[in-house]
Amino acid sequence: MADTVEFLDGRRHVPTASSVLVSSSRWLNEPRIRDWITTECLRRNGADHPLVDDLGSLVAAIDRVRDRDHVDRLIQAERRANPALDRWFADRFISTYSVADLGEYAPGSLGRQLHDQMLRLDLTLELLPQRREDPNWAPAADLDYFTLRTGQAHDFDHLIGEVGFDAVAEAFTAGLRSGNMFAHVGADLAGELLVTNTLVTFPWLFRTMLHYPQAWPQLWHNFSHGYEVGAQSACLFTVRWEDYLHLTPADAREALGVRGFRGANDSSAASLVFGEGRLIF
Repeated sequence: MADTVEFLDGRRHVPTASSVLVSSSRWLNEPRIRDWITTECLRRNGADHPLVDDLGSLVAAIDRVRDRDHVDRLIQAERRANPALDRWFADRFISTYSVADLGEYAPGSLGRQLHDQMLRLDLTLELLPQRREDPNWAPAADLDYFTLRTGQAHDFDHLIGEVGFDAVAEAFTAGLRSGNMFAHVGADLAGELLVTNTLVTFPWLFRTMLHYPQAWPQLWHNFSHGYEVGAQSACLFTVRWEDYLHLTPADAREALGVRGFRGANDSSAASLVFGEGRLIF
C-alpha cells in the first residue's frame, strides 16, 4: 500500500504553469479530439447522432494537430523509394463517373453493385466544384490528394470484401486499409495516413464491447479478416478502381492480387444489434 501511495504521489506532482490540460501527446492536447474519443468510445448508438455526425469537426481538429510538413517529408521519402507510389501521386487521377455510368455495367460487377447500392440509399454523385471550373483540377498537396482519393475508393473496399454496406461491415474496411497500409509503406507514414481511419472507426470497438457485446464476435471477425487480407495483398490503396468496374468481386480480387480472403460475410444481424435496430445510420 505504501508503495502504491508513493507511486501515485509521484505522478501527481508534474510542475506546469498551464491552467488547462497539458500532455506530451499532441492528440490529448486538442480539446475537440479529447471530446470525440470520449464520446465515441463510451456512448450508445442512436438515430439522433449518426455514426459520423461530427466528422467535419474531427477532420478540422486533425488538421489543427497534424504536422503537415512532417507528413510531407515522410511522403516524399516514400515516393523516392517506391516508384509505383510516386507514379500514383504524380498522376493525380480523380474519378469522374456518374451513377448512370455505373448502371451500364453488367449485373454482379463492381460497377453495377455500386450503382445498385447508391440507388438503395438514394445517393447521388457530385463532381467536385473545382472540377466544374477546371476539368484538370487536382489537389496540389500529396496529403490532400491521398485524402480525396481514399474517400473515392472507400466503397470498393466493401465490394471486394463482399461484406455489404451495413455498419459492422465498416470494420472490414478499417482493417483492410490498416493492414494494407502497413504492408506497403513505412510505419511512420502508415500511422500518419491512418489517423482519420483510426479515430473514426476504432472507437466502435470500445462501444461494441461496452454496449453491444452480442455484436462483438462479428465486429472483430470483420476487422481481423480485413487486416489479414490487407496485410497479405498487393497495394490496394493506389488502385485505379475505375479500370476494374466491369469485373465481379472475385475476378477483381484475382486481378489485383488480393490474398487471404476467406469468403463473403453477412454482418447484418450484428449491425442490427450495434445500430439498435438500424443497419446503417
